[in-house]
Amino acid sequence: MNFELLRVAIALGATGLAAWQDHKTSFIDDKITLGMIAAGILLNVLTFDLNFLFWVGALALAIALIGFLAYRTGQFGGGDVLLLLGLHLLLPVYPLSLASPFLPPLFKFFQYPFILSVFLASSYFAVLGSAWLLYARSLWTQKHLREKLVLTSFLSLAGFSALLFYLAFNLLQTLFFLLLGASAVFLVVFKREIMDCVVVQRIKLSQIEDEDILAVDKMPEKLVKKYGLQKVLTKSEVEKLKAIEKKEKMRLFPVCKVLPRFGPYVLAGLLLCLLVGDPILALLS
Repeated sequence: MNFELLRVAIALGATGLAAWQDHKTSFIDDKITLGMIAAGILLNVLTFDLNFLFWVGALALAIALIGFLAYRTGQFGGGDVLLLLGLHLLLPVYPLSLASPFLPPLFKFFQYPFILSVFLASSYFAVLGSAWLLYARSLWTQKHLREKLVLTSFLSLAGFSALLFYLAFNLLQTLFFLLLGASAVFLVVFKREIMDCVVVQRIKLSQIEDEDILAVDKMPEKLVKKYGLQKVLTKSEVEKLKAIEKKEKMRLFPVCKVLPRFGPYVLAGLLLCLLVGDPILALLS
């Protein structure tokens, strides 16, 4: 017995709560994610299927290791990693009891890791959302950048439209790749402006929150090497900044304060994947 409907109910409820909390506060309570992990482990053990447990456990270990590396390098929040791990343990494979007519045949022949579908869909939404809803909207307030924004958007959309028309993609495929390509071009072209005008803020130590990301490339190189500064501002890293404040008379620190909040995108990706299996596979097939 795989408890599919119970797994889906827990996954949707917990992810919805995590998404709401992440949107409001930029944090995800460990009680939510650890609860998901515990529930997933329990439900997996109750299948009494050793091969299934080994497969799920091996992939969970890989997610944990890759997620830890992404967290330590400031690419991913700790709460986001635990959320994805919890989702994998709850929904290791697509719940076939909810089988969609759009479900690619691939899902029916082997245990395709459902978390990969969710992660890819979430990442797609995150690229689009961060590009246009977060960064482009913020840069539009900078009047000297408006002409460049309009020109870049027009050229990228026109260029990708012509390419996709030449490749004879259908309407959905064209829209999918057009939005992705235009968003990627925007993020690359405006990378410096996004970092300098939106993401990085110089703040006092009292304004730093747990697991904020230090923009080490904006710090004096000598101080970075001298104090061995890392990107993720854990308690030990904050102590280093306190020492710098005291000894080096530095009062403001460059911190990445405006970053995409991944939780809402995970919820959107999960909902879409429950409806169509894997949207990317569905589009390509």
